[in-house]
Amino acid sequence: MRMKRKNSLLFYFLLVSFAVNAQDYSTYKYQRKLEGIGSQWHSVIIPNEVFDKINTDFSDVRIIGVQATGDTIEAPYVLKVFADTYSFEPVNFNLINQVKNGKGYYYTFEIPDHQFVNYMDLDFNKSNFDWVVSLEGSQNQEEWFTLLDKSRVISIENDFSNYKYTTLKFDKAKFNYFRLFIPTTTNPKLGNVKVKKNTFEKGKYRTPKIVYQQIEDSKNGTNTEIIIELESKLPISSVIINVLDSIDYYRPLLIQYAIDSVKNNSGWHPVYSTIYATTLSSITKREFKFANTPMKKLKLIINNGDSEPLNYELTNLRGDVHQLAVRFNEKASYYLIYGNKEAYMPNYDVSRFKINIPTNLSPLDIGDEVELLKEETGVGFIKNDLWLWAIMIFVIFILGWFSIKMMKEK
Repeated sequence: MRMKRKNSLLFYFLLVSFAVNAQDYSTYKYQRKLEGIGSQWHSVIIPNEVFDKINTDFSDVRIIGVQATGDTIEAPYVLKVFADTYSFEPVNFNLINQVKNGKGYYYTFEIPDHQFVNYMDLDFNKSNFDWVVSLEGSQNQEEWFTLLDKSRVISIENDFSNYKYTTLKFDKAKFNYFRLFIPTTTNPKLGNVKVKKNTFEKGKYRTPKIVYQQIEDSKNGTNTEIIIELESKLPISSVIINVLDSIDYYRPLLIQYAIDSVKNNSGWHPVYSTIYATTLSSITKREFKFANTPMKKLKLIINNGDSEPLNYELTNLRGDVHQLAVRFNEKASYYLIYGNKEAYMPNYDVSRFKINIPTNLSPLDIGDEVELLKEETGVGFIKNDLWLWAIMIFVIFILGWFSIKMMKEK
């Protein structure tokens, strides 16, 4: 009796498992055929047009294979984003000299490990300064070589602003000694200094097509808004603001993107969410980087304060390339499928063994998009979801039948 009951429960759980997974790929809306599979590992570069139809977290992206027997299999993959990578390694140093003359203050640093350095972060125990500093390197403190001739460090702190930039960036240099010169007659109160070796690896980018850009100043000139609309939704990770003016400026900046739209008496209007708050300054680069965020429309809000609005030209955007590293274990006709709001994030073993994925993967050719499931009708190659209800009713019937049978056997 106990063995029969166990077998019955096992059969029931198998049926439930089948019912849960039976929906599989029938509710995915789009597919693209993959061509050129010739080895176990390949790369699939997600086309631009796909981003507008997949979930933000890529949870509905699948690689499906259809075998000659008609069986369906799923190829595991790892998503790789080719973003810029930075690694900062602190470098030990000694402040061995601090002197001044009529020109300003000099600080000499010794690098005992004789390492390459290219980054120096300065901290001053004071605010509201604006200096153009220089940096030199030497092997013997007799012959000095210029690394930075005119590098600006600035601090502005008042009731309206709190801005500071005190970082020195230069090409990799390997000297025993570095000398910093600050042209000020008052003590700059140099505090904590961090010397670092910054390693940068450039990513791979895609440049979206901008179909619309509007630059508009508020009536009183307090704010400038730049509205940008893309041809299609894409992950964006960098905004480059091209300022035509050569004057000095620093302006608070908000970078926002449209997450929804609402309708009122005047029509539909986008709802924006802030993704990045920073400062637009003549001192630093006008490129602002943030986490990849899928967007089609974005807005830049520049706070001019009491200053005149700046003049701008076309803003540049960049997004990192997204690649799937796919492992093909069996022969089949494979497809990239996507477009399922209810899909869950796949959990593949290969994601735990990324170190074993080959570095140079040959890319596959990706076919045109084929629509599987009509959005307006909810009908695909499996007509509708009634078959799922039929399976569940069947499971309930079988469970009831086994329950009655076990009760009779008692």
